[in-house]
Amino acid sequence: MKFTTIFMDADNTIFDFPVCEYNALKNTVEKYGLDFNDYVYKSFSAINDRLWKEFELNKTTRSELKIQRFRELIEKCFHGFGNVSELAGEYVVQLSKQGVLIDGAYEALKELSKVFDIYIITNGLKLVQRGRFARTNITSFIKKIYISEEIGYQKPMKEFFDYVLSDIKEKDTDKILVVGDSLTSDMQGGKNAGLTTCLYDPQNNTEMPDKLCDYRINSLFEIKDISAEDKK
Repeated sequence: MKFTTIFMDADNTIFDFPVCEYNALKNTVEKYGLDFNDYVYKSFSAINDRLWKEFELNKTTRSELKIQRFRELIEKCFHGFGNVSELAGEYVVQLSKQGVLIDGAYEALKELSKVFDIYIITNGLKLVQRGRFARTNITSFIKKIYISEEIGYQKPMKEFFDYVLSDIKEKDTDKILVVGDSLTSDMQGGKNAGLTTCLYDPQNNTEMPDKLCDYRINSLFEIKDISAEDKK
């Protein structure tokens, strides 16, 4: 096999993040007696996505992100509601309970773990990610989980990947494959670290070829194929 080791993203690669986000936000909003609907969800999702992109670029901090997303949501959807920090804190708790996997993720990880050492690399919050993985039945397929909040650096920073590389068994970087759904976080981070990258893109949303992606897959099962056959 060309690769022995996989660095795999969590959200939208293993976890069905839209479902997790929707459930957590609904539970949070309704707990405080606020009306929840698709407009509220779409507003929050757009705000959250933008702020996480800013976090990747070091334009905001993790602490500020957690509060700012609810400041903006309240201004847009719940003007007059005053408990921003309580809403923000409850959302993190609710999201930590959402371990919904993408269809086929369990089966794929089970098969891949027979061939590869799998490490999770995520920018998600420590409380959220530790809680979600604990609620799944996939942890036996994973060697270790690396979370940016615990490391002190985030994807796509080279320092994040340097930390992980220094901690794992495989020292030949040519045998490591970075798999994830994000061009700006996973693919850019992999390239920053000099690693081979594989975009998980089940809907073919990214036009190929792309300078950040050595491979593109529609299913996690395809990782075995590209490792065996070395086809791009």
